[in-house]
Amino acid sequence: MTTYSQPKLAGAPTWVDLATPDPDGARAFYHAIFGWNYDIGGPEYGGYTTARVGQRTAAGMVGNVSPDGTVYPAAWGLSFASHDIAADAARAVELGAAVLYPAMVVGEFGSMAGFVDPGGAMFSFWQAGQHIGAEVTDEPGSATWYELYASNAKQSRDFYVALLGATADAMPGDLEYYVLKHGEAMLGGVMQIDPAWGDFHPNWTIYFAVADADETVALATGNGGKVLSAAEDTPFGRMATLTDPFGAVFKILQLPTQ
Repeated sequence: MTTYSQPKLAGAPTWVDLATPDPDGARAFYHAIFGWNYDIGGPEYGGYTTARVGQRTAAGMVGNVSPDGTVYPAAWGLSFASHDIAADAARAVELGAAVLYPAMVVGEFGSMAGFVDPGGAMFSFWQAGQHIGAEVTDEPGSATWYELYASNAKQSRDFYVALLGATADAMPGDLEYYVLKHGEAMLGGVMQIDPAWGDFHPNWTIYFAVADADETVALATGNGGKVLSAAEDTPFGRMATLTDPFGAVFKILQLPTQ
């Protein structure tokens, strides 16, 4: 378990949020499987929902239609911490990212900017104001790992290394997988998409920690979710891949007991 009371270091994952066509339904689903409670913002913030594990912020969710009418796919997204969002936005573009939405101030909460990386995966920057990002990670109901599925893993690795001021270690074995790091702190993984997966779009996938993977799978399916890959034991813990009732993909990870 990790808790935070200050903004994350620049370049570290800081926040995850869900774009969904049914915020009410999504709130009910994730409450059922993660026990989340919610703060729902006013209309000036599009009803943006903050999910909490206990009293600590863990994730967000919002409708998937932007004010200009753009419809985004139902999906979880990842934001990296920024201490200078204008500079980080400019660097992202210089490195080949496309602007999804420019840097903007979100009231007293902070500033955000969204991009599509050169491989086609969406990501964001968040510069904290009153909202520091997730106040808890690596605890049941909170994010615990962030994994990019990339059509060209080396290209994506190099992009994020340059963007985030990171290093990258190749995982041993036949799987092409890189771990992004700040010193010894692991930020996330970059994994090569296998052509055998078919039409698989590059994306950042969020892993949520759970106390019991099999129980969470049962709760998810009992509340309208679907199983994409059944719970299985791995060297990193017991995990499964799920979708919520509205099509957003996420993974769960039962962390090994110490």
